[in-house]
Amino acid sequence: MSTTETRSARRLKPASDRDDGPARMRTGRLKETFDHRIFNSALLFGVVPVGAAFGHWIRKTIALPQLRRLVVGEIPWTPLRKPVSDSTVVLISTGGVHLRSDRAFKLNGDPTYRVIPKDAQRGDIAISHQAYDRTDALRDINLVFPIERLRELEAEQVIGRLTDDHYGFGLMGSAKRLMPAIKEVARRISESGVDLALLVPA
Repeated sequence: MSTTETRSARRLKPASDRDDGPARMRTGRLKETFDHRIFNSALLFGVVPVGAAFGHWIRKTIALPQLRRLVVGEIPWTPLRKPVSDSTVVLISTGGVHLRSDRAFKLNGDPTYRVIPKDAQRGDIAISHQAYDRTDALRDINLVFPIERLRELEAEQVIGRLTDDHYGFGLMGSAKRLMPAIKEVARRISESGVDLALLVPA
C-alpha cells in the first residue's frame, strides 16, 4: 500500500473475518526469543532491567547524535492556543503498528509510514517491529497505539475530536532517511487541522 493512499481507498475486513486482537508479524522464532529475553530480563547488576539499560545505550549511541546533527538552532516552542477539550488530536506511533491489510514494515529498516483510520479495531491492526518485545502490546494494542483510550476521551469530551487518520512508523536507524516521511506526515496533519499530536515511542 502506498503511504499516500487515502482513507477512502482502504477497506477493513468485516469483524467476523478477523481475530479479536492485533496480529503478530513474525520476525523468526530465534529473533522473537532473543527479544523476549533481552527486554523482559531480570535486573542488571541488581540496579536496572537489562531491557531498559539496552534501550538507554541505543538512545545515547545512535539516536541522540543523529538528532543533534539534524536540529539547527533551538527547537521552536509552540504553545497550545485553545483548550484541550476543543482540540483536534492525532496519534503517531513508532511501534511498527499498521493495518493488517497494509504492507508490513521492513524489519531491517523502513523509512515509510502507514495511515490508520480512527475507527480501526484491534482485529484490524498488526505490529511489525523487531526492536522490542511485542508480547504485551499484542495483548493490549493501547500500550503502543492507544486509539481506544483516545476514542474514550473523545466520547467523554476530554478532547475535542480525533482526526480521521493516524500514523504508524516502523524501525529506522537513520533519522535522515526518515525526514521525507516525517515532513509528509507533518503536512498531512497540518492540512487536517490538528492541534495536538500524541507521540508514542516503541
